[in-house]
Formats: sequence, structure tokens, C-alpha cells
Amino acid sequence: MSFTGSLFLSTGTPSFWGNFFLNNRIVSGSFIILIYILIMSVMAFLISGYIKKLYLGEPTFLDPVSGRIVSFFEKVFGENENKTMKFREYFFNILIFNGFAGIITFFVLYFQNFLPFGGGYSHFDASLTFNTVTSFLTNTNLQHYSNPLSLTYFSQTFVITGLMFIGAGTGFAASMAFIRGILNDKGFLGNFYHDFLVSIFYLILPLSIGLTVILLLFGVPQTLASTMHVQVLGGSGTVNIPLGPVATLEGIKNIGTNGGGFYGANAGFPFENPNWFTNLSEFVGFTLIPLGSIFSLGKVFNSRGFSNMLYAVVMIVLLFTTFLTFFGEYTGIPALSTLGTLYTGNMLGKETAIGLSQSSIFATGAVFTSTGASNSILLAFTPAGTLGVLGNLLLNDPIGGVGTGLMNLFMFVIFTTFITSLMVGKLPELMSLKISSKEIKYSTLSLVTHPLLVLIPFGVTMLLPSLLGGFPSTRPDQVTQVLYEFGSAAANNGSEIGGFLTNQSYFNYLDGIIMILGRFLLMGFQLAIADSFSSKSPKVEFGRSINPGTFLYGLMLLTVMILLGVLSFFPILALGPFLSWARAFNLAIMGVFH
Repeated sequence: MSFTGSLFLSTGTPSFWGNFFLNNRIVSGSFIILIYILIMSVMAFLISGYIKKLYLGEPTFLDPVSGRIVSFFEKVFGENENKTMKFREYFFNILIFNGFAGIITFFVLYFQNFLPFGGGYSHFDASLTFNTVTSFLTNTNLQHYSNPLSLTYFSQTFVITGLMFIGAGTGFAASMAFIRGILNDKGFLGNFYHDFLVSIFYLILPLSIGLTVILLLFGVPQTLASTMHVQVLGGSGTVNIPLGPVATLEGIKNIGTNGGGFYGANAGFPFENPNWFTNLSEFVGFTLIPLGSIFSLGKVFNSRGFSNMLYAVVMIVLLFTTFLTFFGEYTGIPALSTLGTLYTGNMLGKETAIGLSQSSIFATGAVFTSTGASNSILLAFTPAGTLGVLGNLLLNDPIGGVGTGLMNLFMFVIFTTFITSLMVGKLPELMSLKISSKEIKYSTLSLVTHPLLVLIPFGVTMLLPSLLGGFPSTRPDQVTQVLYEFGSAAANNGSEIGGFLTNQSYFNYLDGIIMILGRFLLMGFQLAIADSFSSKSPKVEFGRSINPGTFLYGLMLLTVMILLGVLSFFPILALGPFLSWARAFNLAIMGVFH
């Protein structure tokens, strides 16, 4: 059979460019990565104008449909846009709403065997139920269970998919309040319930439906049938492959930067991610809102230079970590390349139809946002490849999740503005608003909370020999695995290296607490900053402030992100992935040869 395309002749013989890309896998892989980033950037820029309208409360083309749905729910619950809230009331309602959702879904999941579609299933124990509910409620989606064999379809839809919408909607609503706090000087942040409904029905649900339709058209199943019976070739009997409402979960999983998979293998399973096009679609899906929100800032604040600066900084981080992962996986481990076989890089744990480059950009993109989805096994990555993924995680996901990533990035911006202003003797301000001690205090608390939520549990865990005795791996890998586990929980990311039994009470409860604090404690600090800004009017005289849209400011912001993010974990990195890397290549670290 012949293939006709731009890289192949009609006879099936590769053309010059076909041969070039086939024989130069570094070039072809790099080209694929750049194509992914280009498409992601274009799509995010195209949606930024729409996101800007949501932030500013301007009319949109969805008003005839979404507007009526929002108005209906507001009438039912007695809420409306004009019933504004200050910081305490806004944040309290976030906690109350999410608390009730968590309690209800806890009991549904715990007693799932007594509910619809519960036949043949057992309930989760208390620790796993707590971990699962807090994980999906906080937009983390860390999974300590093996799906789909553990969940009924009712639990899958009502609990898992439902919490995916609640987590994403809460995050974007909080970002709307944060932007509103900067833009107004009335001392209010808006109405949480109105913002939540707008987030769901104007943005998250429509995009999720669109992605669901695309995935359906390209092979992702959507059915209430429990299994597919497949005849084994060359043998007797059949294999039962689990089915279910996969496409609907995949839509919100990616658009909402959730990441929790229907199957245990996540996007590495063919029914979640059948081919290269669905792989690209899912990648664009989970980067669309976070990156589009960054682009929208240039239009919201009428400062295109500011959004361009932020885009350049986060793209530098993404390019560096992605190519570190890609070259790490392409180089592989020297010991494997001497086995006498054709060595084409570290394909262990990767889908051959997707390859090294698409696995690398998907893995780093999933921790570049707070998605945490995976189309390959992170445990099988090389130490260099692991460092590329882990670097984004320790930065608390550079562009984060829906809404929350924007606020996390602003914490770095506020801190950078303060430091830069001190260096040049100018008044610290952001968007013509004076940065006072309150903003510095809460931004600092927000920035140091993430590493503390990782380092303290990490240190305690490494001192418990009863836990580490169950790890099958050596000490450097143990360090990496425990660091990644708590880093993923604190960043509300949800990706996981594993390598040890995570479904045990210690990790279930501890991860759950970390996820709650990493989500709502940081959100509280950030909304407190918005509250402070909302009581200020522009008072800074022209020419006395730092311009946040310049190259030098972007360089300073990148430096602050690296110093406060990655370097906080450097001693642990040296004992974990760096030491594993040195062992693999027979290198010496700080004069110690191993």
C-alpha cells in the first residue's frame, strides 16, 4: 500500500525531506515540539479576547444561551451579579461551597456499592475516599486507585467528572475576583456564585463539549457498556476491555486542567488517546485556558507588553524543560545502548505511535499547567528526562491551572516588582497601584508556602524507615519519588512517578492535607492581595514606576522564579535525580565518585 504525502512519493518511497526527518530524529523531534508549541500559542491567543470579555464582564456571543442558564440558577439560589462580596465573604463562600461538595461526594464514593451501577463494586476505605475527594476537589486529580475497575459509572460521572467541573470553575472564578480587585477601587471582589456560573457555562462547559466531540470523532469511546469482548489472535478465549463514558471525562479532564484519567494508564491508553491528533488536541486542551488567560492580560490592562513579557518568560521555561526531557530520553542510558541492539532512545514506558518527542512535550506540558495527565510512564523516564518534568512541578506549574495559574504567576510578578524597585530606588507599583507591605507579605507567604508544603512532609517521610523499607528502588530513586509525590500534591498537579505503594493511609491522608492547603491556603493569600488592591485608586505618578513589559523586567522575573522555585529544592535534587544521572553516566558529583 502506498502513502501519498508531502514527505513521500506516490510509490511509497520517502522523498528527500522524508529521509531527512527519518534519519535525523533529533531534528524531527525538535520540529514536532515546536509545532506543538506554535499551535498551542496560536489557539491560546485566539481565545484570549473572549477570556478578556469574561474578566471585564462584557457581552459575548454566548449570552443568549449561557446568559439564560446563569440567570436561571441565580434565581433558584437567590444570587445575582449585583450582590457583591468583599474578600472575607467571597473566600468564605468558596470554602463553604467546596466543603459541601466534598462532603456529599465523600459519602457517594464511600457508599458507591449501594448506589446506581454499584453491583459488583466495593466501597473505598476512608483514607482512599478522603484522598480521592480532596484530590479532585482541589483540581489535583492525584489517583491512588486503578481506574476504571474501582469506580462505578455513577461515581465516575457524579463524583469524578462533577468535581472536575467544580475545581476548574472555582479556580477561574477566583481569577475573575483577582482581576476585578486590581481593576476597581470600590473594595469588593464580586459575587462568587455568579463568577462560578459564568466560568462553567460561558467557558469551561462549551470548550469541554467541543473537545469531547473532537475526541469522539477520532475514536475515544462514550458508552454505558461495561466491556468490549476481543478475541485473542492465535489463541482461545477472549479478553474483556473496559469501556464507559470516556469521552465526556476526557473533555473536562483536559479543558479543566484536571488530568485524572478514566484508565489507570491515563493518556497512554489507546481509548483515552488513540492517535497523534488526539494527543495534540488534548495538549492544546489543557494549555488553552491558562495560556489564553495570560494573553488576555494585555487586553484587560491595556498593556500588550506585559502579557508578551509573561508569555516570553513562561515559554523559556517550557522550551528548556521540554528539550531537557526530550534530549534526556533520546540519549537514554549508556548501559542500554551497548546491548548489541538498535538503540533508538529510551522508549520504555512510551507509546510507540506517539514517540519520544510527543511524549516529552505532553509530559512537560502537563506539569507546565496543573493538569498532570500523562501519555507515558514517568517512572521509566531517564534521570535527565525526570528533571525536565520535575523542574516545572517545583515551580508550582509555571502557568498553573484554570484561573489559579494566573494568580500564582502574579505572586512572582509582585515580588519581582518589589525587588526591582528597591534595586533602582523607585516606588513599587503594579498597574499604577502602589504595592504596600500587605501585598508583599501575602505574596511572600504564597511563594514560600509551596516549598514548605513539599519539604516538611518530605523530610518527615525520609525519617520513617518503616515506610522506606517498602520501596523496591535504591535511595536516589526513593528521594526522587517521594519529592515528586509531595511536589505533585502541593502544586495541585496530580501527575505521579510512583515506584512505591501510594494507596496506604499515610500517603492518602498526608497528600490530602497537602492538596487542600496547596489549593485554598494559597488562594486565600492571593484573594487577600486582590482585596488590598480593590481599596486603592491609581496614585503613582507617571515615570516613577517600573515598566513590567520590558526585556530586563522579564529577565528579572525569570531569575526570581528560578531562585524561589527550583533552587529551594536543589539539595534534594542533588541527592535524587542528579545523583541517579551521575550513576547512569559514571560521573562524579562534588568530588564523590560512585
